Amino acid sequence: MVLTSVGKMMGLQRKAAGIRNICVLAHVDHGKTTLADCLISSNGIISSRLAGKLRYLDSREDEQVRGITMKSSAISLHFEKDSSSSTAGMAREHSSSIGDK
Repeated sequence: MVLTSVGKMMGLQRKAAGIRNICVLAHVDHGKTTLADCLISSNGIISSRLAGKLRYLDSREDEQVRGITMKSSAISLHFEKDSSSSTAGMAREHSSSIGDK
């Protein structure tokens, strides 16, 4: 996956049809941060081998040391549907804002 340019992300976010907001919410130790890492790796921001280990959205030192998310973080990712997708009438690509709580 190639990194998406800032200009392209801004263009997608200017249109409401191009935005998807997703909140990852679950009990402690149920894989929220691992899921967020996997989504981030799908955009080429981190290696897929590091997904689940890196804890990319846990930016505070105490979160890294304790291994738990204490403050919510968000990131915008690019998603482009493949041609075999069966969602007619929907935007071909969009920006997904992911929140890890």
